[in-house]
Amino acid sequence: MKRMNIGVIGTGKIAMQVTGSMKQVEGVKLYAVCSRKQETGQRFADKMGIPNVYTDFERMLNDDNIDFIYIAAPNSLHYQYACNAVNHGKNVILEKPFCSNLREAESLVELAKEKGVYLFEAITTLHSRNYKLLKEKLGEIGNIGQVQCNYCQYSSKMPAFLKGEVANVFTLKYSGGSLMDIGVYNLHFAVGLFGRPEKVTYYARKHENGVDLGGTLILEYPGLIVEGTAAKDVATVSRCVLVGDKGYIEIPGGANGEKAFDLTVGNETVHYDVDCEERRFVNEIEAFKDIYERGDMEACHKLLAETLDVMWCVEMAKKSADIVFEAD
Repeated sequence: MKRMNIGVIGTGKIAMQVTGSMKQVEGVKLYAVCSRKQETGQRFADKMGIPNVYTDFERMLNDDNIDFIYIAAPNSLHYQYACNAVNHGKNVILEKPFCSNLREAESLVELAKEKGVYLFEAITTLHSRNYKLLKEKLGEIGNIGQVQCNYCQYSSKMPAFLKGEVANVFTLKYSGGSLMDIGVYNLHFAVGLFGRPEKVTYYARKHENGVDLGGTLILEYPGLIVEGTAAKDVATVSRCVLVGDKGYIEIPGGANGEKAFDLTVGNETVHYDVDCEERRFVNEIEAFKDIYERGDMEACHKLLAETLDVMWCVEMAKKSADIVFEAD
């Protein structure tokens, strides 16, 4: 069994959730955490049972005991942190969204291939057992003409933002906004099923500071339209619906996570659920560990190709909505 000692960048909510799942995967060890403040890093380490705390990223990268760096920093910092890790020969698990733009994404993937290290985007949808089963069942509803994905989730940081407090997720400086935070789930869902579209248009509702609070993506394929709505300033019941000429599939809960689905053909509806919410992050960590242990660089590069297709969609969406980050 290959060693998989992990160094963590980031001490926020998502880092807490993912590292908690890492502890459930045999052969994965949380070895170190890096935080700008010793007390913040120590508090995170104590809670997650991590033995080593760093306040200097370079020192953590020079620790030969670390095999993987898991990066859960603000979006705009993903590229630089990941490049530094790859240049030190570390394998990387990079939280979604992968990078701020396509240029960064392509450069990072090229660097990882050059250095011969594993690079993964942490996007739970792709590794859900229900999502994989959905792919197998897709043909049962015939030729698909319409897909609708709705993921509107009111942000816990919105009330403070409306009072003038600025969070990373709502600034162009940190490559924030609805598209990057939750719209990418709809993009990964669609691209994973249908590949890269021919055209992407994004109709965004933007705050006066230029960040998108919500909007609707239109992905155009030959004979197929995919609509992806996402927002952080309003909320509703999320779901995805795929409509074919023989039936339809409905996914209560939407494109994010371990969602069951109902497949209807004629008057018959069958409910499918082969996963559970508790495995949401465990599935992706197990997938990365399996690829790494098998030495299957081809599988890693296949996932990266899909990530680049999604980043191409992000780039086209940003251009159509005139969204420009400082990282651009």
